[in-house]
Amino acid sequence: MTTSTAENLRFLDDPISLRITWDRLVSISEEAAATLVNMAFSSIIREVGDYSCLLMDAKGNSLAQPKTSVPVFIGTLPATVRHLLAKYPADTLKPGDSLITNDPWLGTGHLNDVTIVTPVFRHGKLVAFTGSAAHMSDIGGSLNMGSSRDMFEEGFLIPPSKLMIAGEVNQQLLDLLLANVRSPDQVEGDLHAMLAANQIGANGLLGLMDDLQLDSVEPLAEKIHSLTENAMRKAIAAVPDGRYEASVDIGDYEGDIHLNVAVIVTGSEIVIDYTGSSAESMFGSNCPMSFTYAYSVYPLKCLLEPFLPNNEGCFKSIRVTAPEGSIANARPPRAVEMRNRVGHMAHAAIFSALAEIMPERVMGHSGSAPVTCDVFAGQFNNGQRFVESLCVNGGTGARPAADGIVTGFPGNMSSTPIELIESSTPLLFKEKAIVPDSGGAGRYRGGVAQRMVILNTSNYPLSHSMFYSRQKHPALGVLGAAAGAGNFIAINGKALEKPVGRHDVLPGDEITIQMPGGGGKMPVEQRDRNAIRFDLQEGYITKEGALRDYGISAEELAGK
Repeated sequence: MTTSTAENLRFLDDPISLRITWDRLVSISEEAAATLVNMAFSSIIREVGDYSCLLMDAKGNSLAQPKTSVPVFIGTLPATVRHLLAKYPADTLKPGDSLITNDPWLGTGHLNDVTIVTPVFRHGKLVAFTGSAAHMSDIGGSLNMGSSRDMFEEGFLIPPSKLMIAGEVNQQLLDLLLANVRSPDQVEGDLHAMLAANQIGANGLLGLMDDLQLDSVEPLAEKIHSLTENAMRKAIAAVPDGRYEASVDIGDYEGDIHLNVAVIVTGSEIVIDYTGSSAESMFGSNCPMSFTYAYSVYPLKCLLEPFLPNNEGCFKSIRVTAPEGSIANARPPRAVEMRNRVGHMAHAAIFSALAEIMPERVMGHSGSAPVTCDVFAGQFNNGQRFVESLCVNGGTGARPAADGIVTGFPGNMSSTPIELIESSTPLLFKEKAIVPDSGGAGRYRGGVAQRMVILNTSNYPLSHSMFYSRQKHPALGVLGAAAGAGNFIAINGKALEKPVGRHDVLPGDEITIQMPGGGGKMPVEQRDRNAIRFDLQEGYITKEGALRDYGISAEELAGK
């Protein structure tokens, strides 16, 4: 057994050695993530990337996260560990144990996201935790997005439990879960992939401790957290003290949600307060505080220290508050399936609030938010049943000093490849294309939207669950720029007045899905003519759009 001494802790005071060690932690988390992705059964993990892996110290404080996973889970996983430890104290855990929950108020905010945490032991002593959170392809429930009136309609709740007990699967718990989901093979495969990822993370961390002759990760964790916290505090201190306030409106299952935010800067600390936001909804857009917190601190980090590796120290100087019983701090057992309606919009309110004092850093509002993940369920002509998720991104807001693009923000999830959907469902994509003139005009243009036309080739009706909320409330521009285009959803060419909940798609029906464009940044008069000419050549705008949005004819652009 080795012991951490002053001699083998010298690397903590050497910037180069410390950086190498820090990078190695990130590398270990990325190896865990690669294991999860390569072993996952469901497309939403394997292709879309709706997961995260995390290394944590023995108290559950985050140490490292892979660069490719959903970044906001770092704001929820440590809190989940602490909730799990409240039921299973550290001195009761044994090697081979793994804990599990999908309780929305203890985890990531809705039932589909399952968190698995594995304690790491060295020489019989608990030294760390590895954790993974991932979106299950199905968790039971009604598959009627946003319409549920409470959490019990939304699926199967796993209270804090042991999935692994001394190296053996808790088969009774697993059987109970799998009996309540539509795709048990996918769910079971994904759970085992998460367990494997946690073990790979544990093995890598133990190998690092062996190499450095550490019997505890605490000195390393304290050093990393201290450096990160100091860097964040320095970045916050550079922001003028004050109260900066803004709001956004979001379409709900019925009516609208008002999200109000105040960003209060005092010295080296920030408070984000949601007082003035709507009360809890009767439907599934309610957001537990854990999710509100995660999606509030993440956009702030993007503004203040975007290149700093994610860990616990990033957020010690930031506090998030919301009135209990508000849409941003919903109470159990409120329905929360679509909590991303609120959480994913926090960036928009925060960016608008800080636009005037941080004009060089903010982005336009993202048309990829709230992220959409349609669920199709039905059967092939041979009777084989399927459940598949289709995640699609719109255009991001204009970036700090560049146009927006078609990708996920702030959700950081990829669009599901259409080839995968076509191979695993009876759906045929007749069209997938960008939508000209859909990005908000400005000095920097918002990312353009994309449109898909999808045909049900099965002889059976299928269920299409969806929740679109940007028909009336497009992604806004900042600093004088225009908004992006909104959603458009149709069946057989007829627009749906209410594209939320569950709809039947009959054999031969065509579904048209048009995602939103992103908001622009800064006045349109400042846009470079070469950029407009490029957009016209690439099909991002039309001749009519160039004249309408930029006041420039195609002839002028051609130099005639």
